[in-house]
Amino acid sequence: MEFITLLIAAGAAVFFGYRLFMVLGRKTGHTPDVSADHSSSDDTPSTGIPATEMGEPQARVNWVIDMDPALFMDGARKAYALIVEGFAKGDRKSLEPLLTEKVFGRYANAISDRESRSETTTTEIDRIAETEILDSAQDGANLQVKVRFKADISTETKDKDGQRIAGDLTRLNTVEEIWTFEKNASDRKSNWKLAAVKTA
Repeated sequence: MEFITLLIAAGAAVFFGYRLFMVLGRKTGHTPDVSADHSSSDDTPSTGIPATEMGEPQARVNWVIDMDPALFMDGARKAYALIVEGFAKGDRKSLEPLLTEKVFGRYANAISDRESRSETTTTEIDRIAETEILDSAQDGANLQVKVRFKADISTETKDKDGQRIAGDLTRLNTVEEIWTFEKNASDRKSNWKLAAVKTA
C-alpha cells in the first residue's frame, strides 16, 4: 500500500498529459538514457501513459512479490503517467521519490540541459494499449518487477521563440518499453521506484 500512497501524494501535483523525453530506442524527445545498476542492457525510462488493462501476470510469470499483482499494476500505470508528466514539466520534486538515485540523476541532468537551451517539450498520451508483467524476482533484500507498456503518444519540442524544432503533436507514435521497478524488501517504509527502461 505504500506504493499506492506515494502515487496518490505525487499525483496531487501532476495529472496525466505530458510524456517523457523519448530517448530510448527512438530519440524523439522523451527521457534520458539510463542503465540499471544491476544490468547494462536496461536503459532508462522514456514513456508515459494513463491506464487501460490491469494486466495481471500470466501463468509463465514467476510472481514472488507479496502483493496483489493487479494492485501492483494499477500503481505501476499511475507511476508511468506521473513520471512521464513530471519529466516533461521538468518537475524534479515530483520525480525524485519515484526514481532510483541513478535514474533521477540522469533525468535531472536532461531537464537542466533542456532548460539551458530554453526549450519546452509537450507530450500527449492518447492511450495505453497494453500492459503486462514480464517478470518478478528477489535478490537478497532487493525486489524487482519488469512491466511492458505499449502506448500511443505524441510529442514535440519548441525552442525559446516557440518554434517547433522536433516532434509533432498531430502525429501519434506507438511506443513499447519495458520498465523495471525496484523496492527494498527489508524496509517496510520503502516505496517502489523506477530503476530502468529499455525499448521492448
